[in-house]
Amino acid sequence: TGGIPGGGVCPVSTNTIFLANGNVMKSDVSFYEVYGKVNYTFNDYFAMGGNVFYSPNFLNTGADGTYASITAKLTAPSTLFGTSGIGAYVSGEFGRQWLGTSDNFYGVAAGNGFPALARINYADYNTWNVGVGFTYKVFTLDLRYSGTDLSKGNCNAFTSDFTAQTPNSATPINTG
Repeated sequence: TGGIPGGGVCPVSTNTIFLANGNVMKSDVSFYEVYGKVNYTFNDYFAMGGNVFYSPNFLNTGADGTYASITAKLTAPSTLFGTSGIGAYVSGEFGRQWLGTSDNFYGVAAGNGFPALARINYADYNTWNVGVGFTYKVFTLDLRYSGTDLSKGNCNAFTSDFTAQTPNSATPINTG
């Protein structure tokens, strides 16, 4: 099985999808998670919160996943835009994703003879975002910048995204 001319995916069984870049993924990435959120509003203008999400099988990889973050929101006074009904805010979030070890499906072959598979210990990473929003009645326009410190090689190993690799993106979990 190699790349598919013109790109795309080629399902070869009910459990596996081969991507055009040679990566594979499970055809079903469904999973469940539990979460808890808390938010405290200090006054009409400032609020802070926290979130925790947990899944014992994140993206059906076999790896457990925990995400925790803190949030903050600064809301502009309602008089900022006069009586137009337009509101505004600035908000941000900083979070950390902890990931466990995959099941054997995503294992890496130990050598040319392909003996036992070594399960992948996925890399943990940070995420962040900051943005400005404008509200009017039930509508919100939110402009946001987000980022992560997850390397392209580790992103490719975790998501199979072919755009998340470069010639120099090899990592311990993505040696190719």
